[in-house]
Amino acid sequence: MRKQLLKLTFGLSLIAFGQTAQAQCPTILCVSDTTVSTDSAACSAVINFASPLATDTCSAGGFTFNYTGAQQTWVVPAGVTSINVDASGAQGGSNSATNVNYGGRVQADLPVTPGTTIYIYVGEQPNGLTGGWNGGGNGETLGQGGGGASDIRIGGTTLTDRLIVAGGGGGGGFWNGEEVHGGLGGGLVGGNGYRTSYVASPGGEGGTQAASGNGTCISLNNPAVSGGFGFGGVPSGCGCEGYGGGGGWYGGAGSGNCRGGGGGSSYTDPSATNVIHTQGNQSGHGSITISWNGGSPIVTQIAGLASGSTFPIGTTTNTFTAEVNGTLDTCSFVITVEDTEAPSISCTGNNIEVCEGVAVSIPAPAMADNCSSPTLSYNTSGATTISGSDSIASTIFNPGTTTVWYIATDSTGNQDSCSISVFVNPSPTVTLAPFSVDSLCNYSSPVSLPIGTPTAGSYSGTGVSGGDFDPAVSGDGTFYITYTYSDSLGCTASDSSMIIVHGCANINELNPFDQLSVYPNPSNGVFIIATSTNAGQADFVVTNVDGRLIHQGAFELEENLTIDLSNEPKGYYILQLRSETATKSVTLIKN
Repeated sequence: MRKQLLKLTFGLSLIAFGQTAQAQCPTILCVSDTTVSTDSAACSAVINFASPLATDTCSAGGFTFNYTGAQQTWVVPAGVTSINVDASGAQGGSNSATNVNYGGRVQADLPVTPGTTIYIYVGEQPNGLTGGWNGGGNGETLGQGGGGASDIRIGGTTLTDRLIVAGGGGGGGFWNGEEVHGGLGGGLVGGNGYRTSYVASPGGEGGTQAASGNGTCISLNNPAVSGGFGFGGVPSGCGCEGYGGGGGWYGGAGSGNCRGGGGGSSYTDPSATNVIHTQGNQSGHGSITISWNGGSPIVTQIAGLASGSTFPIGTTTNTFTAEVNGTLDTCSFVITVEDTEAPSISCTGNNIEVCEGVAVSIPAPAMADNCSSPTLSYNTSGATTISGSDSIASTIFNPGTTTVWYIATDSTGNQDSCSISVFVNPSPTVTLAPFSVDSLCNYSSPVSLPIGTPTAGSYSGTGVSGGDFDPAVSGDGTFYITYTYSDSLGCTASDSSMIIVHGCANINELNPFDQLSVYPNPSNGVFIIATSTNAGQADFVVTNVDGRLIHQGAFELEENLTIDLSNEPKGYYILQLRSETATKSVTLIKN
C-alpha cells in the first residue's frame, strides 16, 4: 500500500489519509539493455527504442465517496495506471447505542486504465427494519436490518463486476435487558451474530468467500434465513425480534429469536496488491476513498543517440533525466551493436595437378567485409616449404593431395574460408633389364636392346637408334644406354645400363673369360666369380648403374674372385673384367 501523506481540499474540508514517507520526485524508468546485430551489409544498425517512463510521485490526487443511496462514478485520470482504494462497509442497524456491529475495511492497490469509468457503491447503516442500501438484509418485528456493503465495480454494474468489497455488519440491538450482537462485517469470513446469554447458540453466521452462513429461526443452523451472493439474509416468522444479515461479497445470514444477524464478507480481486483486511472497523455509514499518483515530468536525453538513429558497432550508453521543479531523476541503458556478419572470400583459380618436384604458385584470394579489411591466413599440410602470407609462391608439395584453406577473419573474429587442392602425382618407376655386351667387334650388325618396364619407354645414348645399339657408330669405349618413360601427365623417370666396346683380339686367341661363371646371381650381396684355369692376371671394376665406383683391383685368373656388396643397397651393379687379351662385363643383382 502507498505510504504517503496526501492533503486535498474539497470544498472547505481537509482530507488526510495514509502515513508520511519519503518519496523520490520524480522517478524515471529506462528500458532494459539491448544487444543487436549490424544491419545487413552495414557496419552499424538503425535502432528504435521505447521512451523512458517518467512519473511524478509527489503530485497525487484523491477523493472520498460517502453514502448517497445511489451509484456514483469516477473516471481514471490520464496517466494514472494504479489507484489505492480504502473501502469501509456500513455498520449494521442497532437500537442500542453500545452495539459494536461495525462494518469491515479493505485497503488495496488496484491496476487501472486511464479513462476507465469506475462505479462506486457506498453502503448504508439502516435505522429500522429495512436493510442498509447495497445488500443489507431486512429485520423483523422490533429488530434491525443489516448494514450495506461498500464496493467498486469496473467494466459493468453487476455484482460480478465488483473488484473490491467491504462487508457490512449484521443487525443488532437490545432486548429484555440483554445486548443482541450483530456479527462484525469484513474479513474473508464475516463475524457471527448472537445474544449475550446465548453465545454458545449463535444467531446468523457470517458470509464466506463462497457462501452465506445459516441462522436461527425457531431452530438453530437454519438455512431458511441465509443470505447469498451480494446480499444479507432476512428472518421471517422466526419469533421474538429478527435481525438482518450484513451485505458483502457473500452476505451474512439473518436471525430471529432475538439473536443478531451475521456480518458480510469482504473481497479483493486477484489483480489487487498490498491488500489489508480489517474486520469490524467502520461505524455508521460506509465510505470509499480513492487516491492516486501522477504528474508530467520533463524528460531529456543527455547522452547517447536518439531512437531511430544509426548506432555504430560497440556499446552506446543512453542516459535520460526526468525533472520536476528542479528535481531530477536519472536512468541509463546500453545498446550494444555486434558485427556477426562474416567476411566473404573467394579463391582464385581451379584445383592444381602437377608432377612430383614441380613448384606450385597459388594467387591470393579475393576478400570483402561489411566493416573492415579482413586479415588473411591459411592452413595446410603436406608442403615442404610455404612462403608468403597472401599467396603461395614456388612451393614444392609432397606427393598426394594437399588442400590449402584460406581463412578471412574480420576485426570481431568472424570467419569465412575457401580452398584449393593440389594433386601431386609421384614420379613413375622405370626398370631397364640388366644389359652388358663386350667384344662387339664380333658382331656384324646392331644389337637389340633389352625391353624396360613399363614397355612404353624410349632409348637414348651414343650408338642407339630406336631399340638397337650399333658399335660401329659408337666406337671403342664404355657407353650408357638410358631408358626413359613419360606418363600421361608428362611425369618422367629413367634407368640406365652400360655397354663396353673395345678393340678385338685375335679371334683364335684363348679368351680367359669364355668359361666365366658368377654365382649366386642374384644374391644377398656376396658373388663368386670363377674364370678359366689360364694363368695370368686380370683387373676388375664394380660400379652401380649410375657409374659410381664401388670396388676395383686385380686378381689371379686361376683363382676365384669374391665380390662383397653386403653394405650396398639392393639393385643392379656392373662388374667389368679386363685381361691382356679380353674384356668381360657382368651385371650383378643384389636382392
